[in-house]
Amino acid sequence: MREKVLVVDDEFEIRDVLSRFLTEEGYEIILASNGEEALELVEREKPQVILLDILMPGIDGIETCKRLKENEKTKFIPVIMATALWDTYEEAIEAGAEDFVTKPFNLTELSHRVKSILRVRYLNDELERAVAYIGELEKNLPDL
Repeated sequence: MREKVLVVDDEFEIRDVLSRFLTEEGYEIILASNGEEALELVEREKPQVILLDILMPGIDGIETCKRLKENEKTKFIPVIMATALWDTYEEAIEAGAEDFVTKPFNLTELSHRVKSILRVRYLNDELERAVAYIGELEKNLPDL
C-alpha cells in the first residue's frame, strides 16, 4: 500500500509539479486548493503526511494546521508547511507543523523530508501498537 500525501496549495502549477514529482517517488497524491477542502479531504482520505501551503485564500495554512492539530482524529498526521515567506517559520511550528520548507522547492530536499516524516510516523504508529498490546497483556495478567 502506497503512503498518501495530501498536497494543499492554491496555485495549480505548484500542485501539478508536486503531484507529478511525488507520484514518481511512489506516493499516492491527494490534492486540495485551500484549507477548507484540505480539512474535508483529511477526514475522508486519511493521508499519512500533509504538505500545506501557508498563504491561501479563506482558511490559511496556519489556521488549517491548528485545526488539524486540535482534532483528535487528525492531530498526529505530520504537517510540512510550505511557503515563500521564511519569517512565518515560528508561527508554523507554533501551529503544530512538524517541518517547514520554503519555496521555490528543492525537490530532492522535499523528498528527503517527506521520507523522514513518514519514517517518524511509522515509528510512532509502531509505538502506539506496542503500548496497546502491553495494555491488553496487563488486563489478562492474574492478580498477584
